[in-house]
Amino acid sequence: MEIKYFVQNFTLSDKDKDFLEDKIKKLTHFSNEIWEAKIDLSYNPSHYKNQLFRVEVNLRMPNKILRAVSRASHFEAAVIDAERVLQRQLRRYKGFRFIRRRLAQKFLRRKK
Repeated sequence: MEIKYFVQNFTLSDKDKDFLEDKIKKLTHFSNEIWEAKIDLSYNPSHYKNQLFRVEVNLRMPNKILRAVSRASHFEAAVIDAERVLQRQLRRYKGFRFIRRRLAQKFLRRKK
């Protein structure tokens, strides 16, 4: 999986980058089909105090793009929230694919 970063209005330290990579790589437990992760990070001090950091993650998969946007007062909190949203989406996507495969197998059995 390839990870691309886009950072605005602050510098991403190595510690924060490692934290972010660990969280994104955890998502491969849910699906091995993730090709690319695009991560947009921004800091806006003039925004609401509880929404200073914005994290947007786009996961590119076959025939699907999963997206999560999170805003929080701390960088780590925004990343954790985005990870939770993506986990939920990946579970749902995996479930749909399993159900479709199952229905296709039933349909093929009926045709024979």
